[in-house]
Amino acid sequence: MKQEDFDSQFELSRRQLKSFLLRLTARVEDAEDIVQDTYLKATQKLSTFRSESSLKTWVFTIATNIAKDNLRAQTRWTENVTDISKKPR
Repeated sequence: MKQEDFDSQFELSRRQLKSFLLRLTARVEDAEDIVQDTYLKATQKLSTFRSESSLKTWVFTIATNIAKDNLRAQTRWTENVTDISKKPR
């Protein structure tokens, strides 16, 4: 697939992708960041797209995996991590 074709198809599904990610993350900023990260990663991996599914399905899968990674990273830190690190030993 050509980069120009990918770009136009990605733009067609951008609003749906952002809406989907907003439901996963519950934060507009996170959803926007993941849309951008998804575009970058999909562009880098475009040569691996085998057309076994639709491009939209492939892009949404990439976005879902990035969102899961981000959510996992956020849950690694407890809210009181700074308090814990300040406790005397």
